[in-house]
Amino acid sequence: MSESLRNHVKAFFHPYLLSLKTLYFFQLGAQSCLVPYVPLYIKHLGLNASENGIIFGSLPFVSMLAKPVTGALSDKFKAPYALARIFSLMQLAFFISVYFVPSMNVLHPIHNITCHTSNTAYYDSSNLGNFTCINLIDNSTFSAQVPTANISSYVADQCDLNCSWIPPLETTADGISIRWTLQFWLSGLLLIFAWYGYASVVTLDDSIAFGIVNSAPVPTTYGANRVLGTMGWAIGALAVGFLLDEFSDTSPQDRDFTPAFIAFAVAAVLGVASTLFLPKQILVENEKLLLSVTKSVFTFEVLLFCAGTFVAGINSGLLYGYLAWYQSDLGATNLLLGITVFVQCCYEAPMMAVSGWIIKKIGYHGCMLLCLVSFGIRFLAYGLIVDPWFVLLIDIVHSVGFGLSYAAMTNFAFAKAPVGGTATLQGILGSTYEGIGQGIGGIAAGLFYQQYGARATWLGYSVFSFTASIFYAIFSFIHSRSAKKSADLQTLAVSLQSMDFNQKP
Repeated sequence: MSESLRNHVKAFFHPYLLSLKTLYFFQLGAQSCLVPYVPLYIKHLGLNASENGIIFGSLPFVSMLAKPVTGALSDKFKAPYALARIFSLMQLAFFISVYFVPSMNVLHPIHNITCHTSNTAYYDSSNLGNFTCINLIDNSTFSAQVPTANISSYVADQCDLNCSWIPPLETTADGISIRWTLQFWLSGLLLIFAWYGYASVVTLDDSIAFGIVNSAPVPTTYGANRVLGTMGWAIGALAVGFLLDEFSDTSPQDRDFTPAFIAFAVAAVLGVASTLFLPKQILVENEKLLLSVTKSVFTFEVLLFCAGTFVAGINSGLLYGYLAWYQSDLGATNLLLGITVFVQCCYEAPMMAVSGWIIKKIGYHGCMLLCLVSFGIRFLAYGLIVDPWFVLLIDIVHSVGFGLSYAAMTNFAFAKAPVGGTATLQGILGSTYEGIGQGIGGIAAGLFYQQYGARATWLGYSVFSFTASIFYAIFSFIHSRSAKKSADLQTLAVSLQSMDFNQKP
């Protein structure tokens, strides 16, 4: 082992940093037990795509409020540890409360059925769906759009081999359908409070991390510690996917989410406990915090980067709101949904660990440009697949779309923040990504998904991302040229000031 590698290993396992890594592992591990499955739980309650779009799409706006407010509170009262515990308990209480929302008892379509006269398949009779019968002898198929109320008789009359039911587009005769039910209001209200705690915890953890990293007795980076959170997220999501399959005796549509809520509660409690072992915090005073933060935000470079995070947030609103929903519609099992999140983290973790080196090589704007391009590629591929397992191959770009870009966003906020205003500026920039961006992206995705279907939605967002990346590249080039000219002028001014014009030749 080389001396350099040995030093990196020692720094990674240094006792001063272990409590921070433990915090990330359990906090993000707890959140991964529920957050990726929230859209599916909303579906489990009987709500449709439009209703999921309203609920899940409104949650990022809660983040938009929570992040800057929590960041400002942390900088104002200099108590990030205490606030982290308070908001951790808040997310724990309200996420658990969602479990007790009664479902609407909607009968869901079945993906694979045996086509015998004796087979009786029950469906929600309000929709039309695409029924496909596959002849296993010659692989010939025939399809028809059949009222779900008549599907049993269609099975008996048309085929006696194996069939598959492709779930109907969630549309009605009037297009978009939103029902203002008890499940809609109750689940939405509880998730709003839970999400406020969730967003606050993420902001505080990142703020705490930078404080500990800067005061560490060994060289380390944010990404090298945040990678433990990625591992926790991967393990939590995979474990829950496995448990959902084990404890759900019926189809993937009728999942028993009890294991997910129990796993979340256990990990969340351990996350709160881990805050008790964090190093003593370093306090920095800054009387002109608000003014300095405002000045640091309203620059062309920061606004350009914010525009990129806004577009990334829009794309994330679709990704986190509807990827699991889409895979489920394609026939994915609960375990596959967990494997998907696990594989995403496997792609993300190495990139997060080396993100500091990459940021130095290509800069913050280069990382953001790669992020936008990766979303375009990813969504294009999603729109073309027919097998939910293909997502595992496509998601290699998640390493850039989240692993690199999130590290770049967090480091960018830290680099541009004034002394004592790290949490405040992180909250402002974080709300651009997880608040406005994901909120608009999630709501729009729900409406498009309901009206035009899954594939059209993925392809449309792909075009949007590619277009945005072109504009971002143009403005990044303009900024780099302007910054170079400013640097040249500053160098010239310094040179002129150092010259002694009174000196005789």
